[in-house]
Amino acid sequence: MFVFNNLRSLLRRSFTVFMGTSLFLGMFAGQAQAAGMQEMQNALRTCQSEFATDASRRLVCFDKVAEQYTPTHLVPPILAPSQQELVKSVDAETGYLSRKWHLNSQDELHFTDLETHQLNYLITTYSNNPNDVPTSPSRPNTQDRDLGHNDLHFQISLKTQLMNLSDWLPKNQWVQSARLWGAYTQQSFWQVYNEAQSRPMRDHNYSPELILSLGLNKPTEQSSWLNAMPDMLNVGLVHESNGRSQPLSRSWNRLYLQGGWQLNERYSLLVRPWWRIPENKSDDDNPNISKYMGYGDAILRWDNEANTTAASVTLRNNMRSDNKGYVKFDVQYKPLKTESVRFYAMLASGYGVSLLDYNQAQTMFGIGFAVGE
Repeated sequence: MFVFNNLRSLLRRSFTVFMGTSLFLGMFAGQAQAAGMQEMQNALRTCQSEFATDASRRLVCFDKVAEQYTPTHLVPPILAPSQQELVKSVDAETGYLSRKWHLNSQDELHFTDLETHQLNYLITTYSNNPNDVPTSPSRPNTQDRDLGHNDLHFQISLKTQLMNLSDWLPKNQWVQSARLWGAYTQQSFWQVYNEAQSRPMRDHNYSPELILSLGLNKPTEQSSWLNAMPDMLNVGLVHESNGRSQPLSRSWNRLYLQGGWQLNERYSLLVRPWWRIPENKSDDDNPNISKYMGYGDAILRWDNEANTTAASVTLRNNMRSDNKGYVKFDVQYKPLKTESVRFYAMLASGYGVSLLDYNQAQTMFGIGFAVGE
């Protein structure tokens, strides 16, 4: 009897402890779940407020929140990222280079998905030194075109993915994506304000292009010298001509290697050395073009946090003692709540404002509107 009473007392105490523990754990789980719900709501609000005017980045932010919190498991992870870290991670994945070249191998694109390559714009320009008598060593010319100082200048530049080669890549630690692009760029200079010369088209520049774009994996170790490697590498073949008959015909073909660095969330750098493919002497419209257009270019770009303003500097130089260079500074500003249309202004000075003007130095200022980035 004594043993039975002790056993019953022990069971009663055990049951009481079990119920108390269950109640405590239930309350703890409920509080943790409530905390998880609150954390998720805060993260979603951050996505909405930080990327209110950028739908694509807002969607990426929502996806990152979904990776951390699910409807069946709202308890936040032990090392849940802060709201600031969430914004930084979205910025890193939607930086200029990632947006422009789809360095994420999971991005799905189709042949019919046309995207901007270079900037598309329509601007009114002023040149301090119009090229009235364009000439080259192989194409002498004496005809004076009597140009005005003002042009209506526009550029159309599009690209499309021809093939996604990412799935064909062998497993490696260096390359995460590979895409083959086809691109086309056209610049036109229209003397629309030159009534005395019947408003002629001063020049067109046509430029088809084939580009292999590789997204690279950079090491995570902060001290590694490999951190200097680019985030992206483009290998391209480009033809450029103005489609004119002699003596105004100009053309050249180039192979280039372009490295892209996403320096931080705001700054990116593109460096592109090129090699001109030689032509027969009789076919060469501009045999000394490398002397003026140089052997490559570099572009430094800045985007503000809201992705409404961007500015860039483009540099070319021939790296010779008889220095021939070119510099362009441009600014894009998105005044309206639209994803595409922007106010655009540019200032360029040096050689090669257009292909026909490759050996004529001038300074040109333009203002107008741009589409894309």
